[in-house]
Amino acid sequence: MKINKMAVVGVGLFALAAVLAPELLAQAAEERTYSLGEKILGIPSGWFGILSQAIILLLSVFMFGWTIECFINVKREKLVPPETIAALQNYIDEGDLEGALQYCESAPNYLTRVIGAGLNRMQYGAESVKDAMGNQTGVEQGRVEFHISPIALCTTVGPLMGLFGTVTGMVQAFGEIENAPGGQVNPKMVAGGIALALLSTVIGLIIAIPGVFFFWYFKAKVGDIGTQLGLVIDDMSEAIAGYAAQQQQG
Repeated sequence: MKINKMAVVGVGLFALAAVLAPELLAQAAEERTYSLGEKILGIPSGWFGILSQAIILLLSVFMFGWTIECFINVKREKLVPPETIAALQNYIDEGDLEGALQYCESAPNYLTRVIGAGLNRMQYGAESVKDAMGNQTGVEQGRVEFHISPIALCTTVGPLMGLFGTVTGMVQAFGEIENAPGGQVNPKMVAGGIALALLSTVIGLIIAIPGVFFFWYFKAKVGDIGTQLGLVIDDMSEAIAGYAAQQQQG
């Protein structure tokens, strides 16, 4: 089995961070007041806090950016322009299946790939045409569902990274308490760790809560698009299968 080099590097860096984290998180926080922005960036917790918060923030930026991309492109008219349906229907009504196949090859999209799959099986009969179109419909629907899957990934990873920041923040806070000179604990000594813990949780939830909503919204939308296009495909499939049956009889 081929091993992805980037995955190996990522696991190695994470393992290195896990080894170094306890010592780094036990270092004393600076005696200063931090702004909300600095706390969100994990500055009170040092470079390890900054790294973990940066990952969470980048993840949130990616998720919201991908959500905007889905709002723009996950639409029926984007996946299958209306003129495509009209053009294909015209070719099929006229019996110009060769022209329909050429059109499908020149304008690839959800519908044309499905119809093209059926047209390429004409010589094998009506059932083969329907099977090919049905299989290709499943493939195309899977592609659209895969397109929205990064939102689900961010929705899952975001809270986990938030939990990771929460745990490391608490490790830092208890490390400060343990190493307090003479057992005297200054609240500022543990403020950095607690800030990282709470803000990591908050940011993780900021990613997860809207992410769940957006993912299920687009999942429902993809299902609705598939249903609408399925009706169009069924009509064309019957017509093409009829031509295929005539060819076999002839």
